[in-house]
Amino acid sequence: MARNILNDYGDGVAEIYRKKDVEKNVKSLDDLEYLGFLYFTEKSKRQQDIEFAEQHGANLTTKIATPDLIPPDSDYNVVINNVIYAIIYVDHDKKNRELYFYLEEVRKIERQN
Repeated sequence: MARNILNDYGDGVAEIYRKKDVEKNVKSLDDLEYLGFLYFTEKSKRQQDIEFAEQHGANLTTKIATPDLIPPDSDYNVVINNVIYAIIYVDHDKKNRELYFYLEEVRKIERQN
């Protein structure tokens, strides 16, 4: 019997961006090129996730799961609720067709209306 799994990504929208200049530090949305968005659900940060991020010289701020709809790239940035995050690592769960993003806060931004 086939198992039908429906995931709820109701915690918000993660906007995906690429740096315009990979050598430059991201200071605002002007430094980024918009690629699209993914709905996400926030996941708990396990102790091993925190230690993994620290081994990569980063501080794990949040961890989210999204549907596997884009090729994972740790050079992208994610914006959630007016906060720019750097991607520490992307874990690809092929069985469940999900991506797990390990994110580190870069800075809060103010958007112009």
